[in-house]
Amino acid sequence: MTTKSIALPLADGDRHEQRDNIGRLVGLMFRHGTPAAVGIPRILIAVDGTEVSDALMDQVIQWQQQYHWTFDAHLLLVRDFLGKEAAERLLEETALADCARLLQRLRAATVAHTLHVLMGDPAPQILERAAAIGASMILMGTRGHGPISSAMLGSVAYKVVHAATLPVTLLRA
Repeated sequence: MTTKSIALPLADGDRHEQRDNIGRLVGLMFRHGTPAAVGIPRILIAVDGTEVSDALMDQVIQWQQQYHWTFDAHLLLVRDFLGKEAAERLLEETALADCARLLQRLRAATVAHTLHVLMGDPAPQILERAAAIGASMILMGTRGHGPISSAMLGSVAYKVVHAATLPVTLLRA
């Protein structure tokens, strides 16, 4: 796996685009809040807009409010590939709609965060983005399937846990 570093949006409200070699929009980043100081841990939080994502937000907010843990939250939503025109029209709109509830909760709790939206296979995208942002850990949900079910279903969490070189925290929802 080749890791590319990326330029993160720094100011509140910044929006960055990522394009592939044919100019197709393949990723977006949106920043809310002041960026964390140098040396503050970055947590990559894999979200999908389901109730599992709500549980992840509960955990992140608890870490900050109850335990006073300072970190920079990076939410990652991975979508299936879209054609060039569809990506231009739909990627941002659908991602923001699917994550609106999560982003609103983080803003209300004053958790500074960056939303990353990428197209592709979730497990490799999670691992690559975690490396690219210099994440200290990955936080993701699991629906509680057992090891046999996970192997048969091709669980994203299973793939990430077994390939990650940094700590992965799984939240069963």
